[in-house]
Amino acid sequence: MKTRLVLFALAAVLAALAVWGYTEGRREAAAEQARERPVKAPARVVSDAGGTAVVLDAATQKRADIAVVPAQQIVRRAQIEAFATVLPAQELTDLRGAYVAAQAQAERSRAALQASRSEYGRVKALHGDEQNLSLKALEAAQAAWRADEAAARSASAALDAVERGARQKWGRALAADVAADAPLFRRLADQQDVLLRVAVPAGAAVADAAERVRVAANDGRFTTARLVSPSPQADPRIQGPAFFYAAPADGLLPGTTVTAYLPTGAERAGALVPAAAAVWWQGKAWLYVRTAPDRFVRQALPAAAEPVDDGWFVPGMPKGTQLVIRGAQTLLSEALRDQIQVGDEGEGDE
Repeated sequence: MKTRLVLFALAAVLAALAVWGYTEGRREAAAEQARERPVKAPARVVSDAGGTAVVLDAATQKRADIAVVPAQQIVRRAQIEAFATVLPAQELTDLRGAYVAAQAQAERSRAALQASRSEYGRVKALHGDEQNLSLKALEAAQAAWRADEAAARSASAALDAVERGARQKWGRALAADVAADAPLFRRLADQQDVLLRVAVPAGAAVADAAERVRVAANDGRFTTARLVSPSPQADPRIQGPAFFYAAPADGLLPGTTVTAYLPTGAERAGALVPAAAAVWWQGKAWLYVRTAPDRFVRQALPAAAEPVDDGWFVPGMPKGTQLVIRGAQTLLSEALRDQIQVGDEGEGDE
């Protein structure tokens, strides 16, 4: 009987040890799995009313070297795009040569006429004074005078034709500058400046020519062109009014066509967005705007944005908009990295 009781007690102890070992093993396995499971970082990319936002605390912003400035508010007129043809200076230098030659010929003819007229008067006086000179000499002097008179009229007409032709093609102001060898013409002839014919699109609401316009040069930079005069001829391709402008020659190759931006309409309020604030993704320019001390929202550069020197003018941008001007690429990389992680987790769940 005692032996049976001992065996029963021993079996109970063994069963209890087995249950304890199984339970402890399960607990250890669960703890090991918990230790091996990656720690999930707090979400840095969240949905926001204005778009996708990246959330970074102040310390992280400092490490990422993120800089924010308020958008500069300005008032600006709307702009329209126009074709600007960079004209070679050769035609103007040829015109200058033709004008100088015609003017020299006219001056020689006037001098010859003055001399022959004086000679005719002298011979006529001598012929009348007891006919000290023959009638034949008088007639020869008169013929020379009439010939020089005709030559002077012809030279004057030739000079006038050159001047009229210049005014018809280049306008009164530019033709006068060429004739006078003015500083503008000298700069064009020396290729310090280039002459642009800016053609306004037909039907565009441009009341008059702006004194200065912005031009996108061949090398991608912007330069400022100053008004010379209206063109007496329309651009045959555009069929709208045209104007002559002069601009520095750097980046503008004669014979090429570039884009000019003409101001038009009433002034509008907006903000200047520096080029440093833009980050490019999927072929578009994006901005990061700080909407809270720790929140940065990605927004597309508005379609109404107009290019200006080293940036854009965005009409209607709210006053005080906080633009990220350094670190925008870091914010975009953080947003894209979050998308990749979300995608990987989704594949793992499957």
